[in-house]
Amino acid sequence: MLLFHRRLITLAIIFFGVCGLLSYQAVQLTIVQGAKRLEKAKGRLHYTQYLPTWRGRIIDAKGIVLAEDEASYDVAVPWDIITGDRAKARARILARKQVGRERWNAMSPESRQQIVDPFLPEQFAELKIFWALISEIAKVSQSELDQQIAIIQRKVKKTTEVVWSRQEEAHLKRYGDVKDYKQRPIAEHRSAHVVFSGVDDETAMDFTQLSEQLDDAIEVQHSRSRHYPEKEQTVFIERETMPRFLRASTIEEVHLLGVGDLLLGDIRSKLWAEDLKRRPFNNGNDLGGYRDGDEVGNRGLELSLETKLRGLRGGVVRDRLGQEIERTSPLGGSDVQLTLDISLQARIEALLSPQIGLMTVQSWHQNYGLENGTPLRGAVVVLDANSAVLAMASTPALRDEEDVEGYPWLNRAADGLYPAGSIVKPLVLAAASSENEYVEGEEIACTGHYFEHVKNAARCWIYRERHNFATHGKLVAVDALARSCNIFFYNLGTRLGFDRLLTWYQKFGLTQPLSAKLTNSSASGSQGHSPSQEDIVRWKERGELAFETISMAIGQGPITWSPLHAAAAYATLARGGIWKSPTLLKNGEQEIIDIALNPVGVQLAMKGLQDSLSKDYGTGSLLTYGARDRDPIFNVNGVRLWGKTGTAQAPPHKPTGITQLDHSWFLVMASNKNETKPSVIVAVLIEHGGSGGRVAGPIANQVIHALQDEGYLGGVR
Repeated sequence: MLLFHRRLITLAIIFFGVCGLLSYQAVQLTIVQGAKRLEKAKGRLHYTQYLPTWRGRIIDAKGIVLAEDEASYDVAVPWDIITGDRAKARARILARKQVGRERWNAMSPESRQQIVDPFLPEQFAELKIFWALISEIAKVSQSELDQQIAIIQRKVKKTTEVVWSRQEEAHLKRYGDVKDYKQRPIAEHRSAHVVFSGVDDETAMDFTQLSEQLDDAIEVQHSRSRHYPEKEQTVFIERETMPRFLRASTIEEVHLLGVGDLLLGDIRSKLWAEDLKRRPFNNGNDLGGYRDGDEVGNRGLELSLETKLRGLRGGVVRDRLGQEIERTSPLGGSDVQLTLDISLQARIEALLSPQIGLMTVQSWHQNYGLENGTPLRGAVVVLDANSAVLAMASTPALRDEEDVEGYPWLNRAADGLYPAGSIVKPLVLAAASSENEYVEGEEIACTGHYFEHVKNAARCWIYRERHNFATHGKLVAVDALARSCNIFFYNLGTRLGFDRLLTWYQKFGLTQPLSAKLTNSSASGSQGHSPSQEDIVRWKERGELAFETISMAIGQGPITWSPLHAAAAYATLARGGIWKSPTLLKNGEQEIIDIALNPVGVQLAMKGLQDSLSKDYGTGSLLTYGARDRDPIFNVNGVRLWGKTGTAQAPPHKPTGITQLDHSWFLVMASNKNETKPSVIVAVLIEHGGSGGRVAGPIANQVIHALQDEGYLGGVR
């Protein structure tokens, strides 16, 4: 009896153990893994057809559309027609109908195929007629169509191999062998594939009518293509305000291709590994993720604004018979409005074209290194008083692709780095005043050369044989800035010392990655160059720091920056010491820093910049053609101007290899004559141009005219 009870207890334990194990497995299957298994089961019964999204528009400051997706159509053909499987299936249906269902079911596969074979030629002949009709409507040759079909077949075959391989691996991992594994059709086998993309309305209509005649043989799908409506423009330039030898009463018609191309950029349809890594599609888990055939920003704003411009796909869930079960509408990307004025941009690009002549070497440039007519390279940046970019032009542009030596893909305005030259002098004056190293009214004597016993180095620009080794004499700050006296600013640089001087340049934005800040991009932007601590230690050890300091005080030596940096620094001065990062985005986020400039120093700098353009002795006031032969550089009515010329040492010119040439700078700020603070800032940089006043000055003048014509400055011409 006792033995019986023990056996009963043992059986009960086994029974409850088995029940517990089954209960645990049931919980795992229904609760823990239930959601996944349900989705997997649904996937076998349903499939999702994804709907295309569209990129957001890029709009200029005045509401003009610069980039948009245009509605178009794609023509797609189901996979079973592409492979010919539908023709085979149709032949099989006809064969079965001929012999009857009962006899058909009793036949072996080989016998059935013998019945099917006679029907195949007719079905494939009809398929050939179908493709010929497709070719005719699309107006493409049969060979081109065959190539496109072959591309689709290769692509689907590759995808199929990858999917089946993963399915087999999953089966093996779960069951331990692959003997029961069966290859199942993938989504691409149930989908229509685009044979023609971006067809026009008329062609799409023809295909739509054909699709109504041929059930399920053709799908006309809505699609989009990227369009840049303002990239081709004709600009009319008046010559009556040009320098004398370019002046005429005629109006020049300049036809431009690719206006704003370096800024706007473009898109590509070929995905890179980094795209897929950055935002994978993950089988629909991220409807904004990347998959084959997607468009992605390739460069410029299309790239830096990719996250904002990119939309989310929609999707249609269908059952195995193709019936729609669920639909999610696509969501387009966000529109982005810029501060850029495309009309102003086009005018400035036209001014920089070789056709006008301002960007080719002229006799009055007195650039003795380059022959007259040699094309020049350079950039223009225009900011408003809040450091919003109104225009940003660079030449050569992408349309000048033959100038390989000139790097036409480089946006010189934002990413080109150059020695600053004398345009830094108002910044040095403001810094010295803020550090109490200069007091208003103090005079500093121009001795021609800074180091007492060294007359051929660290000289003032007028202490030359051609000027009879002249000096400026004693100068106060305003006059020193207007005359651009090197000795005065050598002294201010020495008083500040290397470290404080460099710190102030950094406060004015020298080392800020401004090109990235234009769109708040996470990419690294070009920042100006400043010396490393290792450089400074080496100069100290060699006794060279004093010379490097005074060189840096006039914008030479160990610092470089871009025209965008220069414009942003002058805008800071115009705002009385409030630094703002330049932006290309309307209402975009800007970094704002009060760099604590002494108001007295700002006033002195602004007065010196005004006298530089308005006084006869100002370096930016007169365009000199020859001895006693001069015209005003600026001839714009109704405006108030502040500005500074700059000349900076340049590397050898490409492709000639000519050395000892200088870059040409001109920074000018302007407002309506009734206003006391600048409303626009213009930076002009001409590579290897020579004199800032002679070369960059006339271009700055024409930009001010363009600004006035576009409504940014009051007064009349």
